[in-house]
Amino acid sequence: MAAFLLTTGIIMLALGLVSYVSSRRDHANDESSALSLLPGDIKYESPSGNSGFISPAIVISIILTLVFYFLR
Repeated sequence: MAAFLLTTGIIMLALGLVSYVSSRRDHANDESSALSLLPGDIKYESPSGNSGFISPAIVISIILTLVFYFLR
């Protein structure tokens, strides 16, 4: 279990780093991230524009896979 949690943490850290670096490189184009809004991503912005939410499809897929795995 410890190895799984450590591996998951390292993967999440790597994905966060990639997202951070890509958003810095793409900052001139006013995009939040070069990896954002891929097909299947969910994006929500409040009508006032004060808050928003972007969920990558891969995260949703992983969460649903784990839920169905533990429920079987």
